[in-house]
Amino acid sequence: MAIVRFSSKAAGSFILMPETQKQIFKVIGRPLSESGAISAEDAAEWIEKLEAAVALEKQQRQRAQEERRRCREKCEAGFRSPGLHAKELFEEEDRLQAEAQEQKSIVPFSARVYPLLQMLRKARKKGEMVMWGIP
Repeated sequence: MAIVRFSSKAAGSFILMPETQKQIFKVIGRPLSESGAISAEDAAEWIEKLEAAVALEKQQRQRAQEERRRCREKCEAGFRSPGLHAKELFEEEDRLQAEAQEQKSIVPFSARVYPLLQMLRKARKKGEMVMWGIP
């Protein structure tokens, strides 16, 4: 799959990387294609599905962050408790730090889909099509 440019008379154009395009089409429930168009009427469905995916991602990230916080508190308490092996606690702390660093380096789906959501909203409001294809 190649890089794809999304465009509309209602907004400027932008390029999506193949991996992001695959995620979007999976969320929409539509087969992946290198070109196509979305009518202003169909934009509402796309917006709804993409916003739902963004909300789900936000919930998952919050749950993961909460789990890391609980584990970190457990590790901190473990360092103060006699009888626990410091090596295991250090390994757990290292794992938590590596996981937090990995999460910081990942560009969330919500950020990658934002330009498309904005375009869809503008296109819907102005009654314009959104088109995509290989530049």
